[in-house]
Amino acid sequence: MGTTAISVLSNQVLSRVEEANPPAFWSLTREVYSALIEACNDLLLLVGRPSFLVNQPFNLVPNTVWQTVPKGQLLITDILGPSSPLWRVSLFDMDYVQTSWSSDWESDVAPVPSRWFPVGFTTFGVHPAPSAPIQVMLTSIPYPTTNTYPYTGAETVPFHDEYFVALEQYAAHYLRVKETGVEFQESLGLYRSYLTLAERMTEIESRKDPLVFSRALGGLVGIDSIRKR
Repeated sequence: MGTTAISVLSNQVLSRVEEANPPAFWSLTREVYSALIEACNDLLLLVGRPSFLVNQPFNLVPNTVWQTVPKGQLLITDILGPSSPLWRVSLFDMDYVQTSWSSDWESDVAPVPSRWFPVGFTTFGVHPAPSAPIQVMLTSIPYPTTNTYPYTGAETVPFHDEYFVALEQYAAHYLRVKETGVEFQESLGLYRSYLTLAERMTEIESRKDPLVFSRALGGLVGIDSIRKR
C-alpha cells in the first residue's frame, strides 16, 4: 500500500475539469474524493496483483450455500479449505453444467464444501453447504480504504506514483458524468487513456503473468515480449 493521500491527487483532478480548489461545481468530499476512490477500486479490479492480496480466516455459516463477503474485501480470488483449495466454478455452472449434483444443489449438505462461486460483490456460494461451522481461508483483493462515505481525503492511494495520472484521468471522466452533453463526450478520451495505462500496468507489474487485462471486450491477451515501433 502507498502513503500518498487522495487529497494530493484531487488538485490535478480539479485542474483537469477546470475547477479551483475548493471547487464550486463539485463537492470535494462527496464527489471528488469519491471519484478517486472509485478510480482505485476500478484499477484494482483490472490489474489486481499479488501485492494487493490479503488472506484472512472466515467462518462459513452452516446449512446454507450462500455466504456474505466480509467487510472491506472487494473481490475474492481463492478459498482454501481445511485440507485443500475449493474448486472455483460459476453460478451458471451450478445451474446448467451439472455433473455430480442435481438441480436442487442448494439443499446439498456435506462436512466440507468442494467448490465455490462468486455472486456479485457482496455474496459468494459454497457447495455442498457445510453441515457444521467450518473455517476456511479467503484470499481476496481489499478495498483501498475501509473508511465510510463521505471520504476525508486522508485515504491513501494503493498504487505507485507513476500510476497517479491514470487515477486522475478516471476521476476526471467520472466527474464529468455530471456535466453530460459535449463535456462528458470529451471526457471519454480520458477514459480511453486510462484503459491504455491500465493495460500497460499489467505488463510492467508482472511479466510472467500469462494473461493480462485487455480492452478487447474481455478477450484474454498474452504478453508479447517484442514490440514494434
